[in-house]
Amino acid sequence: MKTIWLLALAWTLTGTAAAWELRRDDLNPKRPPIVDGTVTVQPGGETGFPRYLNELGVKTIRIPFEDTHPGKRTLSIVWTGGSQGPDRFSVAVDGIAVGVSKTADSARRPSAWYRDVFTVTLGAGADHAVEIRAMDDYQSAVELAGVQLEEIGKPPYRPLCYESIEMLARYEAEIGGKSFVSESEHLTVFAPLALAAQAKALSAFLENAHAEMCAVYGIDPYFRFSVEHYPVGHKRGWGGISGAGTIGYTVEALERFGKLGTTDVRGFAGYTEEMSHGFKSYFKCSGTYEALGVAVQEDIVRKLVPKAVADAFWEPEHRQWEQTRKAYLSAGRKNPDVAKYPNNVLYTRILNDLFLSLRAAYGPNLWPDFFTAVRQLDYPLDRTKPTEALRTYADIFSVLFAKDMRPRFEEQGIDLNADPSWGWQTYADE
Repeated sequence: MKTIWLLALAWTLTGTAAAWELRRDDLNPKRPPIVDGTVTVQPGGETGFPRYLNELGVKTIRIPFEDTHPGKRTLSIVWTGGSQGPDRFSVAVDGIAVGVSKTADSARRPSAWYRDVFTVTLGAGADHAVEIRAMDDYQSAVELAGVQLEEIGKPPYRPLCYESIEMLARYEAEIGGKSFVSESEHLTVFAPLALAAQAKALSAFLENAHAEMCAVYGIDPYFRFSVEHYPVGHKRGWGGISGAGTIGYTVEALERFGKLGTTDVRGFAGYTEEMSHGFKSYFKCSGTYEALGVAVQEDIVRKLVPKAVADAFWEPEHRQWEQTRKAYLSAGRKNPDVAKYPNNVLYTRILNDLFLSLRAAYGPNLWPDFFTAVRQLDYPLDRTKPTEALRTYADIFSVLFAKDMRPRFEEQGIDLNADPSWGWQTYADE
């Protein structure tokens, strides 16, 4: 398990009390020593620390800080298990136990994130310390993504994605010029200063998209999205999503959005698709390539723009999906032309054609009901082997349609016993 670190990110005065955050930062290479099982890190410092309990001998993470205003505070911790679960940790402030985290069974849900919120009381005096402690009965690794102390009544804590460029100075060094950062409740947009107006407009649009995705997926992600724009050819302008919500594009994408806005889906479809992938990662929806994110994205896009705008983009896509599926079946359920249909493209289109037909048969609540069913079934996709993934999807839809949906998948030409569906690895070979 590789070691990455938390960075002391913020130390601010909020009028009556100090507020601070420590956030995992994958771009920070510094870390303090482990002394007798304890790592000490201070808010406002430059040194990060290993993000794990029960890893590299770390049993306690100690965070000393100053606050001269006694009273209650909110302490929030965003974390995940180390995949061996069950996982749990305890928290103390000034040596007094304040509570224990929820128990996470990361062996069943190794990709799940959690947020625990504690109400703590600071006594008199300026010097205080938070201690996050391993527990004797829970020995698997606990991975921390962010820790925040804040006044009571603030919005839920959402650390910025740990792969974010995060700092204005860092971003300006990467792009070689002055920059602009637009911050809203759920995302941070980084852009060159010359594109500040476009970045503001994009931020407002993506906040609306975020709200629609919360309604469809039935969750509010624990992380803020980091939407970053780089010169053409820059390594971070990868045209996709990384980590828990870092979306990287070149400045061309932001310029295109500035020209087209919501008058043409091509101006923003990349952003909403990657954000949709960020949401679906909370359900570990592997096995469908781009298809599931694209399918959900269409419903969301149709809530954000006029029908004519959405139709102009999606109807040609629908025809292409249907044509690809027919060509695949006519070729005996084989790729009819690898040059024309790279396997990942072929598979995605076939699945999107299937999802579209299911959406038409079920109605507009298909995707909200799908993710509700995933939660009610205790996240079966988290425990599914790659060669069983498509069977698991079919079984979830079987719950929604109240009938066996495996034949419907097979009619589409999908092999329910293989990963991927054209059979690189089969269930029968395991």
